[in-house]
Amino acid sequence: MKKVEYYGETNIGKVRTNNEDAFVLQEVWDGTHLLAVVIDGVGGNGGGDIAAGMACKCISEHITGLNNTTNGADVLQTAVIYANNTIQSQHCNPWLSNMSCVLTAALINLETGKMNVCHIGDTRLYMFKDDQLVRITSDHSLVGPLEESGQITEEQAMTHPRRNIITRSVGKEILCWGTEYIQTHTLSLTPCMLMLCSDGFYDMVHSSRTVQILKEPVSVIARTEKLIEAALNAGGKDNVTVCLIDITE
Repeated sequence: MKKVEYYGETNIGKVRTNNEDAFVLQEVWDGTHLLAVVIDGVGGNGGGDIAAGMACKCISEHITGLNNTTNGADVLQTAVIYANNTIQSQHCNPWLSNMSCVLTAALINLETGKMNVCHIGDTRLYMFKDDQLVRITSDHSLVGPLEESGQITEEQAMTHPRRNIITRSVGKEILCWGTEYIQTHTLSLTPCMLMLCSDGFYDMVHSSRTVQILKEPVSVIARTEKLIEAALNAGGKDNVTVCLIDITE
């Protein structure tokens, strides 16, 4: 059984008038698994906060409503599809006709260390191990592939005028089982720290500063608060959400 400490926090930031971020961080199935989801409502389309809230509720209720299962990958993908199609079904409402969100969801088996991930959009999952910060997910955005391929630097991506244009979102279209629209990963975890975050964090805080904070010998709560504070001190131009999960033997 893996030992785990975790903490999440969301902040409206210094510019926005409402918080369209949300997160789930809870033990499920009698504490044998940890569910972690960071969600960011798509701004400018109307109903981003509603979409984020619906995704939170759908994923959490779907997974907690099941008995422990050996196939976490299938369960997580089904939960994300359920959330997607629930949001899409509300597009008949003219006020919510374009609402959507982006999300990164992880389901961690604390008995085996196996982690399943489902991802749509430009929220992110990182692994911090041996003082190295490695991004697990890829951004579904116009700028993301440019940064990942080395065509632009991290600094250029952080200030790129089109950095907030996404190419995939939750609720944009009806999804069916087995879709390639959802990016999936399966990893076997050894002792490490996981960080899920919204773009309001990584657009404000350079990865080198993130590493400095994650290396500090303080609690998971303190490190999360320091990461949020760093984004706010850098301008807090968007809602900021960070979830940290520290996994040890």
